[in-house]
Amino acid sequence: MLVEMLWLLLLDIVLYVRSEVAHPELSECFTVNGRDYRGTVSQAGPEGTPCLYWNQTTQHLYNAQSDPDGELGLGNHNYCRNPDADVQPWCYVSENEEGIYWKYCDIPSCHMPGYLGCFLDFGTPPALSGASGTSSKLTVQACIRYCRTKGYQYAGVEAGYACFCGDPSDVGTLQPTSSSQCDQYCFGKPNEICGGDGKISVYSAWVGACHENLTSCSGVLYSPDFPEEYGPGVSCIWDILSPGSTAVELQFHIFQIPDPKDILEVRDGASGTLLMKIQGGQKPPSSVTLPTGHLWFHFQSDKEFGGPGYAITYRGLPNKLTNSTPTKETSHELYLVSTNSTFEHYSTEHAASSKALLFLAAALVLLAVCIGIIIWRYPSWCSKNPCAMVQPTTCSMLYRHKKERMGDLTCVNQSSMKSLL
Repeated sequence: MLVEMLWLLLLDIVLYVRSEVAHPELSECFTVNGRDYRGTVSQAGPEGTPCLYWNQTTQHLYNAQSDPDGELGLGNHNYCRNPDADVQPWCYVSENEEGIYWKYCDIPSCHMPGYLGCFLDFGTPPALSGASGTSSKLTVQACIRYCRTKGYQYAGVEAGYACFCGDPSDVGTLQPTSSSQCDQYCFGKPNEICGGDGKISVYSAWVGACHENLTSCSGVLYSPDFPEEYGPGVSCIWDILSPGSTAVELQFHIFQIPDPKDILEVRDGASGTLLMKIQGGQKPPSSVTLPTGHLWFHFQSDKEFGGPGYAITYRGLPNKLTNSTPTKETSHELYLVSTNSTFEHYSTEHAASSKALLFLAAALVLLAVCIGIIIWRYPSWCSKNPCAMVQPTTCSMLYRHKKERMGDLTCVNQSSMKSLL
């Protein structure tokens, strides 16, 4: 029991450190289905089949000639793309359409921040042991919202219609598998992935959340209910404090706000000074640096229409990089700088992320001491068979072979999610 408690404590700290030092701006994708992927992976399937060049696939529907403006990312190359908004990037592997002529690509870097990956689920016990539910209208955000409402930190979708919730203790025991193994369409949104047959796609529950207080050196802001469209009459606030930074760089990876009445404001978190104001229909620059380490975001949509949304990453900068200020790069008035604008914002205690490393070191020392004491007092503790493996139950083995029946999760006690959809 003592070892288990120490392990869970250490796991929580490691996950915290990982979340603090991660660099979401390095991700190559910010959409669930990777339609924005513009990387250079050119092999498909688990066996690594070479992709055909898009300028040599004129016999197929998608080719370089069908994308003259390059909006779909096609061209004189054989890199994986997702021109038809499928569940993930893919490519053609055969010149004719007999048999298997295209395959999905396994691209580890094409995971939107907040997506942990594709994992095995043996059924009993489930990969995520918290609340669960099923729905014939399941989407990724519906499951995330369900788990967030229940107070869990993680959400997992499986078999197209099942949602599971969990905490860091569950995530620490997950067994990863190839992302191409999660290939089941969500019942409620066919261009999103909802796990697979015995495979679960896991997300952090903060994706698409409103009213967040963030104290990390880098991170990502998604529009409300992302990856789904944000709704009308939405008002969301994010308070960001980047520890040890006197400037923050913003990168606009996705910004699809069509309604001019929808507004995103960015203010100095300490003084209330208005630094940026972007209205729907305007196109922000790819990146901009703001001269403060404390930012306050406010997004407001009008009461009639919603929209696709946005994905913005932020990164704290040291003192030597604070000489940049917002500039007007288009004919639109994107940035309104005011020295006397004030606002109300949420107060929060901001802990420096550097302390996480000290917590980790202390936990490691404590864990080593406790293990030494246990080995000294209970020498038989270390003599357990290291080859012992969890044997799947008959129910879980049957479940893993029912893809043609769209999965069968009757082994898990689940409730209906209808009230949340």
